[in-house]
Amino acid sequence: MESSQPQKAQKIIPVPTLHFSEGSLAGRVVRLDKDVATIGRREDNSYVIPDPRVSRVHAEIRKEASAVIITDLGSSAGTRINDEDLEGPRVIRHGDRISFGPVTATFEDPAAASQAEDATMVFDTPKVETGPHLSPRQQQVLELMADGMTNSEIGEQLGVTERTVKAYAQELYDKLGVRNRAGAVAEAAKVGLL
Repeated sequence: MESSQPQKAQKIIPVPTLHFSEGSLAGRVVRLDKDVATIGRREDNSYVIPDPRVSRVHAEIRKEASAVIITDLGSSAGTRINDEDLEGPRVIRHGDRISFGPVTATFEDPAAASQAEDATMVFDTPKVETGPHLSPRQQQVLELMADGMTNSEIGEQLGVTERTVKAYAQELYDKLGVRNRAGAVAEAAKVGLL
């Protein structure tokens, strides 16, 4: 006997993309489907931008929880987000324009775009010190977590014990109201600490 109940469709997880709309790369779409990858003109990058004005290994793109973080890797022409020079790791958001030297792409995150928010609820706010206040050391630990370093590596970098790093991590979790590193990075990005 056949079941008359409809089958549940498998949930398809959308993948963030970079859409190039100018110059020789117009129409090119790069699917950001790796957790950690480099982008540049060299063929051994996970994401290749075949333009001589882009550095061989231009930037790193990392996915942490639901955030996508980009870091310039000392490229000669620099990386910009919405016409601002990128200094250190930065979370990119749906609609951001990312320039790898003179080559520009629009970041599209289908997961963010598909969230049905009322348009009257969406607004830009100036950066105000209202979120959790972190000590300089807590901020360092958070940034190194976002770079994907282990507690041991963070301790070595900062000249403290792994146990001390764990204590800082727990303080961060408490301040940000999360339970783990991925949550801390995502929440910190959301409140503008990264």
